[in-house]
Amino acid sequence: MLNPRVGNIRYIVLATVGMAVAGIAVGQTGGSKSRYLDGSPRFLTLPANFTTPAGAAATTASAPLPVWTGSFVFNGSTFPYTMVGTDPAAGSQTTTVQAIIVPLKFAFSDGTVLDPTALAFGSSQSAVHSTVMSPLFQSTSFAPGGTNVGTTQYIDAFQRANFWDEVSTISPDYHVRLTQPFVLSSAVQVNVPSLFGNTVRGPGARIGQVSLFYFNLWLTAALSKITSVQPNELLIFLTYNTFFTQQGCCILGFHQATGLSPSTARTVVVAAYNDTGVFTDPIEDVHALSHELGEWMDDPFGNNPTPGWSAGQAAGACQKNLEVGDPVTGIAFNVKLNGMTYHPEDLVFLPWFARQSPSASVNGWYSFLNSFAAPPAVCR
Repeated sequence: MLNPRVGNIRYIVLATVGMAVAGIAVGQTGGSKSRYLDGSPRFLTLPANFTTPAGAAATTASAPLPVWTGSFVFNGSTFPYTMVGTDPAAGSQTTTVQAIIVPLKFAFSDGTVLDPTALAFGSSQSAVHSTVMSPLFQSTSFAPGGTNVGTTQYIDAFQRANFWDEVSTISPDYHVRLTQPFVLSSAVQVNVPSLFGNTVRGPGARIGQVSLFYFNLWLTAALSKITSVQPNELLIFLTYNTFFTQQGCCILGFHQATGLSPSTARTVVVAAYNDTGVFTDPIEDVHALSHELGEWMDDPFGNNPTPGWSAGQAAGACQKNLEVGDPVTGIAFNVKLNGMTYHPEDLVFLPWFARQSPSASVNGWYSFLNSFAAPPAVCR
């Protein structure tokens, strides 16, 4: 049963606003390609820019996002990080964050409408319903390498496996979970002029591509109208078969924080639910959302630094942040749940970024699917 979010979210309107997109870092293309669009699947890193206007005092939210801080040392330098939840070394505490899903319906100038609340191609249910019933929000058993890390949601299972040394000993009931999401009762429509987007045929439904610049204008206006969502809630904008373009296709999602400070910031995730066969790798259904939720969990404000690394969508480049999905974009596994087979993405553990050997994560691994035998070489 999908619950409508009561409040002023339903009154989102498009306004003409200005937005600087400087500072957005786009991951480099990896090995996966789109079979229908000119580009590769990738995700964005949008670091928060917490600034207080001159003469204004920073405020403290009555209900900030629950986070904890830690750090690691590499080659004499300390790298601090902030993550959602509580410190696993502090014991078995459970953190629950309210999730709110806003479906985005894109209407293109050729008459195509891509609506995540309508039936998805070849399915008896919508992208939104499939997402709510997926292992991102429903519990199932996870046992990487045969080690049972719990019957829970995937992102929580990942975080438990990430800090397995503590979870398996002093914090067996440690959890960071999302609630069953509030879902807006009807999709919010985004009209896309021909100058800023188009559609092409796909393996199922048509595929839309929208200028990131244009969408950011829309999103900035939308967020300014949404005042009922609090910093301790996660706002998720879900699209269907629609990707963003910046120097080519295909950006499947991003996460960001907006506000004057971490204590008052609201965190936002944008992700695509897409049909099977759009990409050469099994990037489909909730793959993109699992990527962004994992990165929101371990880098909610987009500002956790790491020594430089190069892998996955950053192959051939040098990325220097704790974005746990980027090194393994396109690497998926199957989870059968509620009559569907889902394809969440592998996610990378902290010891890989920290160059910790042996890894303190589950099985001594460096990612949930054991995609790396060792930490990466340092790049600059």
